[in-house]
Amino acid sequence: MVTNLLLRIVHIELLSSYSTKDILDLIRMDSRFPSNLLDSIWFEEGVFEREQHRIYLDALTEWLFSRGINPEQFIENMFSRFTSSEYMSSRIILRSYLPFVPKFYETDDVRRLSLETLPDRQSLIEGAQVIFNDPVENVRNDIMIYRCEEKDKLASHYMPWIEALVRYAPAFLTCPPYESIQTLCFQNTVAEVLAKHNMPILIDNKTVLLHGRVIGHVVPFSEAIEKYGLSWSNTQETSIPCIRIDDDVTESNSGTILLKRGAYYGAPANIVKISYQAGVTHPDPFAKLMSSLVRQEFDVWQPVQKAHEALLNAANDSVVITYYKSDDSISVNDHHLMRNVPARILRNLLREYTATGREEYENREFKRDPEICMDPLRPNFESRLNRVVAHVEKVSKYFEIQRHRRGGFRFKPNCRIVFK
Repeated sequence: MVTNLLLRIVHIELLSSYSTKDILDLIRMDSRFPSNLLDSIWFEEGVFEREQHRIYLDALTEWLFSRGINPEQFIENMFSRFTSSEYMSSRIILRSYLPFVPKFYETDDVRRLSLETLPDRQSLIEGAQVIFNDPVENVRNDIMIYRCEEKDKLASHYMPWIEALVRYAPAFLTCPPYESIQTLCFQNTVAEVLAKHNMPILIDNKTVLLHGRVIGHVVPFSEAIEKYGLSWSNTQETSIPCIRIDDDVTESNSGTILLKRGAYYGAPANIVKISYQAGVTHPDPFAKLMSSLVRQEFDVWQPVQKAHEALLNAANDSVVITYYKSDDSISVNDHHLMRNVPARILRNLLREYTATGREEYENREFKRDPEICMDPLRPNFESRLNRVVAHVEKVSKYFEIQRHRRGGFRFKPNCRIVFK
């Protein structure tokens, strides 16, 4: 489980910058979002399964891409606003610092100590190893190695969020953010990063091509280790094949750099370089957090609170669809809608939608089901689908079925779908 700190920062940025309708589009993007999503984000004690955290960040990233917004710019704006305003989640942040408060008043380098204590304070990056190097001309270039053991639960564009969470951590302590942060190696594979962008790669004799263009090469992880002068205790991992990117790959709609030149993808761990001026301190590092905590007891949260309540009121518009196996029927909000073959078609559709969020369907998927088309030589599916469409028109304020192309159709939810 991870705390909701990052998603709460995201939520405050959304409430501050986007309309209720815009945010509703986001939270209705994926049927796998839990029914208590907004409560889990809003309340300071909220926690998430790593899988839910991944699903939300992936959906948010795709939502930003669809609007032509560079996620990294959104993240930068979000943390800049959050750390310079009174909207920070002061209690949860202060709680994470409690075991280290005396050290921060004694240290001669607040930002170094912030980096040293980060793995113990931040559940998203548990178990991180920080390698501190001697300052060169009063500039530190330290390395953080972070390994997500549940690699399949990493969002496809995960590290920009982690980079920002690390970079802005000193801002909570009345100090400037780290001057520079750069991920050198990613656990995400190239295929995972490009999966939703219709960018299939081809590997030919260790050369990686995208639409005929050479973008990188397959190399052993040891190349990265040697390049950055690191020692690696698990020698078996040094032979793991990675892809070194030799040319940036960008997302066309927003200009986002998806794959960064010089970085390694598919590595056994994420390796991050943090550069910053040494010796930065503050006489009262917790002054900003305490000020924010006091102000939150009064009126500073009112605009954000009002926007959140408006979103809750709008999001409560949901529909409960129930399939009854006993009589092969479907009801909508406890009112009978259809039975027999039309009910089975809608049942199969809703099972897929609530499991994956998929909205586009092919007729042939249903023709293969003997419960729907008993005679494979004369399936007659189109006329059966017409009956479903006719029934669904009665409840179109909740969802629609659009026959927008030959051989297929679209399921269009107009509110949150709860299928039982």
